[in-house]
Amino acid sequence: MLEHCECGQRYDLDFRLVDYKKHVSIDNVPVLVCPRCEHEEVLHWLKRDLIALLQGLPLDGEPYGLDYTEFNELAYIIYTVFTCSPVDTKDALKAEIQESCKARINALLDLYRCAGDVGDQSWMAEIERRLAQLTEKVSVEGRSLRCSPA
Repeated sequence: MLEHCECGQRYDLDFRLVDYKKHVSIDNVPVLVCPRCEHEEVLHWLKRDLIALLQGLPLDGEPYGLDYTEFNELAYIIYTVFTCSPVDTKDALKAEIQESCKARINALLDLYRCAGDVGDQSWMAEIERRLAQLTEKVSVEGRSLRCSPA
């Protein structure tokens, strides 16, 4: 999860406010920040989802804001662990994020079964979208678990 900047310094994780077309403010976007050269970038496995969200946002009416953690499962987990966990090392933070992802995947799979039992296709599609956000970059027993969203 935590990579090195081009200058060789290890990135720090932080959360930023992203302004989009001077109309939408998106809070709590996870970014990697270099403490040496101050380069910032959105976590690479969240970029595609963030771009899709931005492209779907209405830009008419009054400017508004939203919280990215309400739109992306992985961002929510990273934010929650980062702000609430007592762990104090990057490796411990990474391990706790992975465990939280596994627990959330299990909860979503339970919900998916319920949605299937009642035949709610739109609920199932929403759960599939949320599962894809998590399973694209979760490691299980040392192997990357990946899902190809349809």
